[in-house]
Amino acid sequence: MTSPESERTVAFLVEQLDASASSAQIAGLFIQVCQEIEAALVPIVGQRGVTALFARSLQLSAKSHAWLNPRAEGIPVLFDPRALREAISLQSGPEAAAGTCFLLQNFCDLLAKLVGRSLTERLLRAPWLIFLSNSGPLGFNNKQPSG
Repeated sequence: MTSPESERTVAFLVEQLDASASSAQIAGLFIQVCQEIEAALVPIVGQRGVTALFARSLQLSAKSHAWLNPRAEGIPVLFDPRALREAISLQSGPEAAAGTCFLLQNFCDLLAKLVGRSLTERLLRAPWLIFLSNSGPLGFNNKQPSG
């Protein structure tokens, strides 16, 4: 169960995502953030630790966003962010944003229970900044159109 603080954080993250962001853009951003999280945490808790935290976060998140169910077709029980690309891309933009934000917040909550909120914030500062800077008012909307 998430705390009221976590619920406010998820609401803030969802608000920060540009309303015009497609689910495919959100999926790409999610994978980028997960790669940054892995880079920050693998030296500390190891690949198995990061995988375990993500797998548990996925299970918790599926309670509110059924499409994140690890038993759904194409989503492995062991977490692989790239395997979620299709599941995220199949959602509407707002649902993709809500689900991925909720998943990331569950991950942060679990990590904070293990190492403390302050250390979690320091370790994940760069990934959160990437997420917010690429998705908010200065993010998707301001990218140059291709073609």
